[in-house]
Amino acid sequence: MSDTKERGRVIDGDSASLVQELGAADALSLRLNYDRRERESQYSGERGGGRARRAPTAGKYVGANRIKRQPEPLGGDDAVNIITEHESQASSLAAPRGAVMVDYLRAVLPSEAGMLSELAGWLGVFDERPIGWRGWYTESASVLDGGLVAWCEDEHMAERQGVLVDLPGRACAALGERLVPFLSWCCERGRVRRVDFALDDRRGDVTFERLSAAVDAGALVTRARGVRWIVGKVAESGERIGWTLYIGSRSSEACIRIYDKRLERIERGAGDCGGHWIRCELEATGDFADALAREVLKSGAAVVVEQLNRRARFTEPSATDESRERWPMASWWYRFVGSVERGASLMCGEDMSATIERMLEYVRLAAAPAMAAITEARGGDVSWFYELLDDGQHRLKSKHHAAIRAALSRGRARARG
Repeated sequence: MSDTKERGRVIDGDSASLVQELGAADALSLRLNYDRRERESQYSGERGGGRARRAPTAGKYVGANRIKRQPEPLGGDDAVNIITEHESQASSLAAPRGAVMVDYLRAVLPSEAGMLSELAGWLGVFDERPIGWRGWYTESASVLDGGLVAWCEDEHMAERQGVLVDLPGRACAALGERLVPFLSWCCERGRVRRVDFALDDRRGDVTFERLSAAVDAGALVTRARGVRWIVGKVAESGERIGWTLYIGSRSSEACIRIYDKRLERIERGAGDCGGHWIRCELEATGDFADALAREVLKSGAAVVVEQLNRRARFTEPSATDESRERWPMASWWYRFVGSVERGASLMCGEDMSATIERMLEYVRLAAAPAMAAITEARGGDVSWFYELLDDGQHRLKSKHHAAIRAALSRGRARARG
């Protein structure tokens, strides 16, 4: 960390440290101010009075005997769009000044006796749905405000898949001040598979113009291969009605999104909150999400900013220094993130998460139907399969070789035993 401290500089920086000035180093100082008064008063003009159902106290519900069935199955366009609609359920809460907010949580928990009852204690009544989820789970239920719990009835599938908890922004907001304890419980009982951390600019430091100018000038220093803009405009006038800057790909384990939250609210009919509101989200998935969640719980919200700085920094280009890594952070970006520190890798060492067993399960669930269809269409000829194997052999990555070595090592150990 010492070398990053030496490199870290800021142009015309002031003392307005959004994260540090309010003591966000404490793990529970994520300051998720989701209590009833916060929800009712933060934006009083919100439709429905801004009220959300308060999460129940632990132990109030006892699981399956409190599950209610939804009367009608989902089909047609609802079935096609259900995943996108579920994940896009954004909350209308802003991260308080100096705070980092959890805005999405996905976890997989072990499928064991009493797990659904424990979850009901945290999440409340299960509204059972007549469908599963993503083809991986045969049963599912709605919880909180737009949240989802999914599981498998078959014992062997349940052992492999576990119990899924998927809470978009609105569901996270409905958990209120119990969200951070629930995140901690998920880390104790299972693994986090997605977590989004959000920082909000309400002072006008981050703007579309500044971001666009920095990207065009090459002042964005990032580990990502590329950036992508999505800009919405009125067809007749060309007026900008919304925008999002993606840094990195959502298919990777870390992606940064910066967008105009005020315009997003207007577009989805939530009303105009008034004033400047730009949101920056660090979306973490897979093993990185689990590692990040645990580190935040251990060391505090400053970890999020350090990981953000590790992946992207808006800088002041230097005509005398060719090393982009040494370029000083732009003052407007510093006023927003409040730190120049760059975090260390949370995924040190050889990645052993891609085991042969997991690869086989992935092929079975994702590719087996396509493989069967191709084989049947070709009258049982499987020569195409060996062609794919030959092609894949030349595209093996380090994680694949690591998984092969681990599987061979376990095989030799069993043979000696």
